[in-house]
Amino acid sequence: MTRNSLNFVFLIAIIVMMGACGNNVWDDLPEPIVKMVCEYFPGGEVASYVDTDNGSVVKIRNGAELTFDSDYQWVKVDGCGQTVPQQFLFDQLPREFYEYFEALESDSDVYCVSREGRNYTVELLDATVQYDGNTGTVTYPDHTLQGVFLL
Repeated sequence: MTRNSLNFVFLIAIIVMMGACGNNVWDDLPEPIVKMVCEYFPGGEVASYVDTDNGSVVKIRNGAELTFDSDYQWVKVDGCGQTVPQQFLFDQLPREFYEYFEALESDSDVYCVSREGRNYTVELLDATVQYDGNTGTVTYPDHTLQGVFLL
């Protein structure tokens, strides 16, 4: 009986130490980031959260890396080899730009999206597409497809 009690105390001590060493990244996330992760990456476990001079970076375990500015607005969503959720594209890209991808049937082939002001860059498997929100033009800077398209 004494041996069982000693084992029980030892087990409890290990559990307490493991809990004290653990870091629940989820508790450190600001509310706007929590909202975005829950909405577009439900069930995704947050592997890491890092504050930088320019904002913050969140890594979803076995999934996307999300970059935010200092106001917690997304700047880049990199699928890290996986596609970016279509609902994110529908909600976050300018309507004309999303409809452009939808018409090409490429809205499910986006691996990375970034924005700077009103300008957006989308990376497909074999092309990079840019959208100028001021002029409404779509360009292919890597020249995989030639031309400028007005939306």
